[in-house]
Amino acid sequence: MKKIKNVVILGGGTAGWLAAYIMSDFFNSNKLDGKVKIIESSKIPTIGVGEGTTSIFYEFLKKYKLDETDFLKETKATLKFGIVHKDWKELGNTYYGPIDDPQLIAPKNKPETFEYLKAYAIAAGRPVSEIHLHTLLMQNKKVPYTYKNNNLELISPFYYAYHFDNSLVANYLKKRSKNIEIIDDIYTSSSLNDDGTIKSLHFESGLELGVDLVIDCSGFKKLIIGDQYKTKWKSYENNLPVNRAMPFFLDINEENYINYTLAWAQKFGWMWQIPTQERIGAGYVYCDQFISPDQAQEEIEKVLGHKIEPRRDIKFNSGRLEKYWVKNCLAIGLSSGFLEPLEATSIHSTLVQLILFASEYLKKEMNFNDDKKISDFNNRIARQFDDFKTFLNMHYVSKRRDSKFWNYVADECISEETKNFISLWQKELPSLQHFEEYLSGLPHVQSQLYFPVLDGLGLLNKETARDQMDEHNLKSSARKYYNEFTDSFNDIVSKSLKHSDFISISTK
Repeated sequence: MKKIKNVVILGGGTAGWLAAYIMSDFFNSNKLDGKVKIIESSKIPTIGVGEGTTSIFYEFLKKYKLDETDFLKETKATLKFGIVHKDWKELGNTYYGPIDDPQLIAPKNKPETFEYLKAYAIAAGRPVSEIHLHTLLMQNKKVPYTYKNNNLELISPFYYAYHFDNSLVANYLKKRSKNIEIIDDIYTSSSLNDDGTIKSLHFESGLELGVDLVIDCSGFKKLIIGDQYKTKWKSYENNLPVNRAMPFFLDINEENYINYTLAWAQKFGWMWQIPTQERIGAGYVYCDQFISPDQAQEEIEKVLGHKIEPRRDIKFNSGRLEKYWVKNCLAIGLSSGFLEPLEATSIHSTLVQLILFASEYLKKEMNFNDDKKISDFNNRIARQFDDFKTFLNMHYVSKRRDSKFWNYVADECISEETKNFISLWQKELPSLQHFEEYLSGLPHVQSQLYFPVLDGLGLLNKETARDQMDEHNLKSSARKYYNEFTDSFNDIVSKSLKHSDFISISTK
């Protein structure tokens, strides 16, 4: 057994600082004598890109008593209520992916796993997203706050998420941190103990740091989990067809001051637009099997009707490690895996990995040769990545055939897991019982996320919904609550502030 006193995090950025907070909280909440050190070099610049979160980040701010108004001011963040998918099903089609779930606050009916509000919408031929408060907020560019007597008041039962520049978030967390030692140096190598655990980290300055636990947040470089432990990589490139990203900025104005991520499908991939207070963080995610970076830039400029200035062009391989925890090294964030920017999986999965590790595996004394416990964690995180991969893959089930890319996607990229889900959900609607719980209640992709995507792509069956409503005798009560929620949500939106006004009030 090894006493955990020295936790060293290799790499700053959002992942590194989230890890620093959660590890420091472990020591503080358990009243342990431990030290968290984070290594981030001022010689290695952070490339700020527009990034979206899920609502788990809202919970992170609340847990660590980080004031939201302060956060918005410092990070130039805006609020996010979902994703708008444009031209994915076919050209000219748009559907909404809200991140709230009205079924969570609906009266319980049997069977409890049957999401009758969404079933009612499908049976009636209405968009599933119509019954979501967040859809109404996105359509009206509003946030569920009122402003009276110099006070902002939240009038929604649901959490929301954020858009921000990831480098500003890392700096914000750094400035607000306590009891975390920051070391400005460049990692060069590590040495091992006889049992294969990391003994110490070595740096360019000559510094040598002894460690009990190392968290590798070195991004795509995977400096310890990859270089030292040679951990194998499982590629998703056969199912997630994009492999390059070209980020750029757009000017922000009242028209595009949106409260959602725009995911706009193009001929050879898709473009994101993420608003911060000062600009739109945008980018084109595409497949270089079909176009070059110069052609990608030309395509986007034609779509937007003006020139852009790409900040860089990033080649990536979507996939995950086969092991995230090896000996006394834990890989978090981009070091552990990367899917693609769609659906804000990166920060979400980082927080889930950290929370799961800290709550169920991290102890004041640990046996880093306990293969059973380490394998258990690795299997759960591998499944998280694989489930996200299937969810993202579902987005590519499209009628589009207007380019070699979309023909390739239709012919080669749709996975067996995706096809099996589509087949299952023609016979019965998605349900929580179709998803095994393996993350101890932490938020993850389940039926509530699939419903808007499946419906938006035309993959749900109206007759199936009607049959299940009749089978459970829920049509009457579903209609009642559907109408009640619709009236209530419309009332909330009528009282809500415009997104731009909320940001102005919060940051003045």
